[in-house]
Amino acid sequence: MSMMRDAMGAQGKPKWWYSIAVMVMICVFFVGIDVYTNGKITWSVWPVAAVLFFGVGFSLLNKFGRE
Repeated sequence: MSMMRDAMGAQGKPKWWYSIAVMVMICVFFVGIDVYTNGKITWSVWPVAAVLFFGVGFSLLNKFGRE
C-alpha cells in the first residue's frame, strides 16, 4: 500500500473537501429518513440546514479564510 501511495505522490493527509463530503452524506441520510417515513421533506430541513451551515461553513473557512 505504501508503494502505491508513494507512486501517486500523496502525503497521507486528507483532502480539504473530505469533511464536506461527509456532511453531504449526513444530509442525504436525514432527507432519506424523512422521505421514507413521510413521503415528502418535512422536518429534515432543520438538521440539514444546521449541518450545512456549521459543517460546510467551517470547513470552507478553514480552507480559504484562515490561510
